[in-house]
This record gives sequence, C-alpha cells and structure tokens, in this order.
Amino acid sequence: MAGLVLATALVLLAIGLWVVLLRALAHPSERWRVVAIAALAAMLLGAGFATAGAWRVHRVATHPLRHTAASVRVVVVPTDDPKPVRSSAFGGERRWTVRARLREYRQGESTVRVGGAVVILASGAEWGELLPGRAVEFRARPERPWHRDLTVATLRAQGPPVAVGALPWWQRVAGAVRTDLASAARVLPERQAGLLPALVVGDTSALPDEVREDFEIAGLEHLCVVSGANFTILLAVVLGAMRLLTLGPRIAAAVAAAALLMFIVVARPDPSVLRAGAMGAITLLALITGRRKQALPALCTAVIGLLAVSPELAVRAGFGLSVLATAGLILLAPSWADWLRARGWWRVPAEIVAVSAAAFVVTTPLVVALTGRLSLVAILANILVEPVIAPVTVLGAIGTALAAGCSPLAELVLRCAEPPLWWLLFVAEHAASVPGAEVSVPDGTTGGLIACGAVVLLVLALRSAILRRLAAAVLLGVAVVLIPVRIWHPGWPPAGWVLAVCDVGQGDGLALSVGDHTAVVIDVGPDPRTIRTCLDRLRVNRIALLVLTHPHADHIAGLAGAVQGRTIDALAVGPGELSGAAISGRTVSGPAAAENRPISNMPRSEVGSSKATGTTPEPTVTRERRTEVSGPDQVASIAAQVHIPVLELTSGHVLRFGAVELDVLAPAQPERRPISMPSTDDANDRSIVIAATTPAGRILLTGDIEAPAQQRLLRSGATVQAAILKVPHHGSRTTTREFLTAVRPRLALVSVGADNTFGHPNPAVLAELADIGTRVIRTDRSGDTVIVGSGPDLRIFSSRSTKS
Repeated sequence: MAGLVLATALVLLAIGLWVVLLRALAHPSERWRVVAIAALAAMLLGAGFATAGAWRVHRVATHPLRHTAASVRVVVVPTDDPKPVRSSAFGGERRWTVRARLREYRQGESTVRVGGAVVILASGAEWGELLPGRAVEFRARPERPWHRDLTVATLRAQGPPVAVGALPWWQRVAGAVRTDLASAARVLPERQAGLLPALVVGDTSALPDEVREDFEIAGLEHLCVVSGANFTILLAVVLGAMRLLTLGPRIAAAVAAAALLMFIVVARPDPSVLRAGAMGAITLLALITGRRKQALPALCTAVIGLLAVSPELAVRAGFGLSVLATAGLILLAPSWADWLRARGWWRVPAEIVAVSAAAFVVTTPLVVALTGRLSLVAILANILVEPVIAPVTVLGAIGTALAAGCSPLAELVLRCAEPPLWWLLFVAEHAASVPGAEVSVPDGTTGGLIACGAVVLLVLALRSAILRRLAAAVLLGVAVVLIPVRIWHPGWPPAGWVLAVCDVGQGDGLALSVGDHTAVVIDVGPDPRTIRTCLDRLRVNRIALLVLTHPHADHIAGLAGAVQGRTIDALAVGPGELSGAAISGRTVSGPAAAENRPISNMPRSEVGSSKATGTTPEPTVTRERRTEVSGPDQVASIAAQVHIPVLELTSGHVLRFGAVELDVLAPAQPERRPISMPSTDDANDRSIVIAATTPAGRILLTGDIEAPAQQRLLRSGATVQAAILKVPHHGSRTTTREFLTAVRPRLALVSVGADNTFGHPNPAVLAELADIGTRVIRTDRSGDTVIVGSGPDLRIFSSRSTKS
C-alpha cells in the first residue's frame, strides 16, 4: 500500500513537472526558460533515482542468500563497530549486532562470490573486538532481515570469527588514534573517561550504561555519536585560527578540508560519519555567511549526493534526524534568535535557546514516531549544556592529536576538560531524574503525524502575544498541580499498607511492609527507574531483605534502582545462582540460614547492614551504577559495592520480620552445590517460592514457576493455600488448574506489561481463576497496587483507580 501511494505521488509530480515544462515551451521568456530547465532536471533526477532504487531493491530481493536456509560459511567485512544487545537473563555470553558487507559464502563444496549488506547477530567476547574493515570468516545461519531496507539477510553466527584479511590503513590509523585517546582519557574519573571519546570521536565502547540512559532521557543522546555539531565546531575553530594567522581564503579552505578528512578517518568513514560531515559543513556555511539561501541548496545537494552513494540512508533514523536538525538550524534558528534579540535578549543566550528549540521542534515528530517517547526536559537540558560542548570538543580534539605522540601533554589537556564533562554528566543525571522527564506517547505513523500537527499548531499559536500569555498561564497551572503530585505523591501510600505490587512493566516487583519505612522487596523488575520510583512513592528507606527469585532480567535488571538511596540489610538468591561470580563479600548459605533463625535475631555480623560494625560504609548508593543487570557478575558487583551480605534461600528456611513471617517453600536444597553457574533454560522452575504470613492473611509469592515446579511443590506436601496469590509467570499458560485450585486465593495479582508480546495473562488462566471465585488485579490496568487491611476486610488501592 505504501509503495502504491508513493508511486502515485511520483506520477502526479511527474505530470505536474511536465505541465510546467509545456507551459515554459509555450511562453519562451527568460523566467520560464529557467523554470523549464529546473523542471527537466527534477524529472531526470527523479527518474534516475527511481530506476536506481528499483534496481537495488530487485537485486536484494533476488539475492541467493535470501533463498538459503541451511548453515553456510561466510566471509564478511564489518562496516561499523559491534553494538551490544540487551540480554534477557542472568549469565550467558554477551550478544552483539554487527553491520557488514558480504564478500562470499560457501555451502557444501560450492563458493558463491556475491556482495550485499548483512546484519550479524552473535554472542561471545571475541565479537565485541571486531574492527571495521577487516574481513572475517565464520559459520552462520541466514534469516530474513529484521528491517525493510537494503539488508540482504540477518546472519546468526554459529561460531567465533576468524580474521582472513588485513586491516585497511585508514582503519588501522583510526583504531590507533582511538586507542590512544581512550588511554589518555583514563586520567579522568571513570564516567568522564567513558564519555569523552563518545563526544569527540563517537567511541561509546567505554560509555557506562547509566550515562547512556541519562543522556537518552534528557534528550542529549545526539552528543554521544559523531554528528554535524562535531564537524561544525572543528571547522569553525580551524577557520578561526586561519583568520587569526591572516591566511588567505584558499589556504584556509584547504586546511579546513584536510582537517575534515582527518576527522572522518578517525571517526571511521562509514555512511553515518560522511552524513555528519556533510551536515556539519553546511551548518558552518550557514553560520559563516548568514545566507540561508546558500545553505539550503547546499543541504539539498548533500542529501541527494549521500542518497546516491548510500540509498539505505533513506530509511536510517540517524540520517532523517540529522537532515531535519540541520534544516531547522538553517530555516528556524536565525529568525528565532533575531526575534529574541529584538525583545532584549543578549546575542549568545538568544542563539543558544533558538538553536536548541529549533532542533527539538523539527526532530520531535520523527523521534515520537520511532520511539513512542517524548523528553519534556530536552530543550532545557540542551540549553544548559550548550556552552560546554565546544570546549569539550576542542580540548578533546587537541588531546586526540597529542595522544599519538606525547601522552603526558595529552593527559594535561584532557584534565582541562574535566569540569565541562562533570557539568554535562550533572545536567544529564538530574534532568533524567526529574519525575516525568520522559513520557510515553503513541508511536508509529499515527503518533508522528499527531506530533507534527501539534508542533505546527504550537509554533503558529506562539506567534500571537495573546496565545503566548494563555499558554504560559496554562503551563504554570499544570505545573502547580502536577509537580507536587509527581514529586511528593500526597496520600500515597495508604496508611497501614501490607503488600505493594509495583507496575514495572513486563516483570515482577513487590514489597511487603515490615515496619516504619521498611519493607521486604521481592524482585525488582526490568528497569531501575520504575522500581526506584515505586519504592520512593512507598517511602521505603530500608529494605530488610531483597529477594531475587530467579535469574531473569525481568526480575533482576532493576536491582540498581531498588538499592539506590536505601539501606539494604541482605540480598537473597537461590542456591548456586551466583556461583562463579566475583563476590568480594561472602554468601551466607550455612550457619545463619541453616539454623532457621529469624533474621531479626541474627547477629549483625552474619546478616544485615554493615552499618553496625562501624568499619564499612552505610550500604546505600546514590546513583544507579548500571541500567541493566544481565549476569551474576553485575549482581555481585552491586552487592559488593554497597557491602550487602548475600543469602541463599532454600525450602525450610523461616524468616521473621516483626509481625511478618516468610516461609520458603522452594527450591529444595540441591544434593551437591553447583560448581558453575546454573543454566538459564530452567531458571523459571528454580524460582524462590515464599509463603508470607501477614496481617492481610497468607500471601503466596511464586516467582515464575511453571507446571513442573508447581507439581513438585504440590507433591512436597507444603501448604500452598493462601488468601492472596501472586500469579506465576505473569499469568502465562504454564500455570496449571490443579495448582490454582490448591491455592484457591480470594485475590490474584498479575504483574504484567501493557501490550506485551507474550499474550500474558493467558485467557484460560484468567477463566480458571474466575471459576474458583478469585478476583484478579492486573498491573497493566491498575498500575501500582497496594493491599490494605486484615482478614476479610481487605481493601485495594491502585495508582489508576480509586479504593475498592
């Protein structure tokens, strides 16, 4: 359908241009002659692009690898640095995606030499060390490409890569320079050392995950890739130096071109870098000449040239955002800056605000369409960091040049960049931490069109003084109402709450109240921010026990958010789940746990906060150190960082916290302690199952146990009947009717993400719960849910509805 619409539009455009051409031939004046030439050029150019595009699409559709289902031996040349893929579970090898050009593949005895773009999906540390430009060979299984572009196939690697070619000299130079810069940057603190190479040459290999997420939420992610801004600043400095040296324009242009080429080599000459170089040069042209009439045709020429060289850029989000941002800087920013200056603003603040606002306005529709997210702090964050971008870029470029020959001098220069880098991190961190900094909006074509219409209406409305005052009054009123609600959460949590189920999306995150601002937390969901926000709203300052039921990311990846700003007495996992992880503390799996003594009665030297010893720091963190916990090493690292003792829980353990008693029903103690980390394949059935005796009645917390573990639990003779059930595995079909009948809860809680792709909760499970008279509460519909009361007098409060 989209192709038909596009073809119709092209036909109508061709007809219109043909009418203009005929009109020009009928009226042979000078003006019409120019119009005729332009129309003819547009028709020829359009026809050329359509023909070339159709030919490329045909070649991709008929590529022989598209029709190969068996495993093949391939030789490819990577065109970009490997990108890490988020893991869905504890442990396992890190997964990577690599963009590459196919050189040949072998199937059986035959070798097919053919080109084409491919995307490699692989796992293993060796894949993260690939360098663009060096040919590698490996065995892979071809699959259909993920995206509708000019990619021939997705290759699932079935073994490690073997280098079969030399590295091109320019990639060798780029690799050496980037390595020298990263080495010199180690004189800076860890986060600054990882951020500097990303800002200067687009090297994000050492960029901490929490910094990456902060920049995304704050609308600053464009700074962590090579963009037109890098080239604009670099060329501006070079041309300014040439002017100070009173060199002629030809020499200045030659030096600027040389600097541009050198930077492209260092940043790696892939299509995205070439695009950024073109956009940066055009932006500089607009800034220097002040003539938008020259810059706009140059932008169009650059777009046409880049698409002619790399047609796949037409469906790359980075290309679209870069073109839109450059167009905004050319068409909107100058007039907006003039408007502000006419109203008394100084030149520099006016230009900073105009540039940030213009870039945000023109890119918002595409960002919304692609991500379904909108940063409400992006303009302010960009305004605050704009003054330090140029100093960091210039100092980083000088440090890069010096690092290759004089490391001490390079380190001295890079130390000067520490204050502006600190400011960047400070702004990103605090902007991302603002409640509601990023909101969810409709995505796709519909969301993009709505955002585009809203932006156009807003810009037109702000041209009127009356509408500007009205908008300011509305925004002020909304802020007065919403900011206190989002930050202080009046009336939440309800007094006397017993159990809270946090809306963490597709995952689990629950809290049992065991005292004043104290809770036992069971699982932490997939995202640090959602669990942190939920516990903050519950006013939980101390976690008496933090239980990770099993090693899957939707239950443990939010660990850093739960730990942040809170005292943690102990962390509990299943037996052997941290085997092989580097734990600087110790795992309590013997004396304290085996004797079944209540944690409240255990000596603080065995379990609990290290605060009491006076020899170690208070076990809290002030910042999430990772946005994703993907393995035991990350869990152990966080536990060691804040000195949290680790317990291993098995069936038979009883833990008491005041009026709340936790009876561990599963898993059973293994006959032999595992030597290495257990497989993630059966991790669901290794979930810790806890029966909690509370003022609200007995609560069965089941993790993600599936039918086999449910059958074992029933056969074990353990008492599973409970008033409240946390439905296993988000209500998946792996929950048996026999298990639900044995529990027979009055209330069932399903922690599930809205519009999840797994079909959770399963309709059959919901029907079985209804058959036994159980009321079901779902977090995807109710949001954060709190249980209050005791015995038959249970009350349910949720963040999206009233008391029930």
